Amino acid sequence: MGELTILRVVTLFVIFISFFFTVFLFTVKTEKRLSNILIGLYLIIIPINISVFFYYPIYQAPPILDVLRNHILYLSSPLLFLYVLSSIYNDFKLRSIHLLHLIPFLFILLVYFPRFFGATLMDRNDFYAEIGHSIEFKIDTYFGYLVVVFYMIWIFIELAKYKKVILENFSNQEHFNYKWLFQLNLLGVFLFLFSVFKSIYIQFGSDSDFLSLLRILITISLLSFICWIVLKSMYYPELFRGLSSNYKPLIKAEEEKKDKEKVATQEDPYAETIEMVKKHMEDAKPYLDPSLTVQDLADQLQMAPRDLSILINHHLNQHFFDFINRYRIETAKEILKDPANKKLTVLEILYQVGFNSKSSFNTAFKKHTGSTPTQFKSTHS
Repeated sequence: MGELTILRVVTLFVIFISFFFTVFLFTVKTEKRLSNILIGLYLIIIPINISVFFYYPIYQAPPILDVLRNHILYLSSPLLFLYVLSSIYNDFKLRSIHLLHLIPFLFILLVYFPRFFGATLMDRNDFYAEIGHSIEFKIDTYFGYLVVVFYMIWIFIELAKYKKVILENFSNQEHFNYKWLFQLNLLGVFLFLFSVFKSIYIQFGSDSDFLSLLRILITISLLSFICWIVLKSMYYPELFRGLSSNYKPLIKAEEEKKDKEKVATQEDPYAETIEMVKKHMEDAKPYLDPSLTVQDLADQLQMAPRDLSILINHHLNQHFFDFINRYRIETAKEILKDPANKKLTVLEILYQVGFNSKSSFNTAFKKHTGSTPTQFKSTHS
């Protein structure tokens, strides 16, 4: 089978799987309908953009359609960004301000307008024949790279804020989709770098066979990327849980400034409250609840959630997540040390102390003790 045939077959698979999954996303009943629509549109753009690898040998698209096929990729990064936001915040809605994400797409159409979209048919065809050597093409290439990099960085910034909010407010990360979204963007970075390498080779390379191989590898990577999204969404539907947009990460600098002002008039303003919180943790053992949040604990202590979050995150220098897990791990250590519990499995113990997955328990246990639960048990039995 020739390289061109392989490329066409793989491209056909990408088109089929993308459109099949998009139909599923658009029709399935779910509370995250907007997220499904956004990722579905993203998955439509990819096969449209690479469809040229399939139809080119048998069909020559009109120049204006071919250029639009290439430019539609400017919508992919904004769609991925909006998808991430809709996944992070369960109350996310599209608003008129989000139309600003169309600016890169409209800008590049404007760049091509004088000599292509707004030109006569003859001038347009002449321009298209030499499009690869035009100033518009160079602007298109470099501006396209900047747009992709800009959105990738923006997504990573939003994910960093998201992770911070989770750590500051929740005692369990298992049902949140931070890892999934981070992996999604990271794979996008890999595909982008691969594509940039191909573009550079087109400019400076001369081996047509190697270029064909690069195109095949990129298309296979796209196929793998789309299959990964499909499998993840089917096997792990809980990945699509989000937060309320009311959750905001704490700003440490502002709180430290306020603390200095309070300390000037009061020696230790938080000592009594800290002791009260610690006593409640030891007596009531709220950490045994695997779904405990800072809101739940604040309600028990009759405190404002933000005050409690500031107390734990800034004055105890721990995220709420680590603060709660420390109590869970200490309880687990006591259980593991007790000879009467030697028949208990690690799985039974982790559920007893408030964890709900073995991986998160092992990670937290090793972080706090330097050893795995099994190693700790064998050492202290």
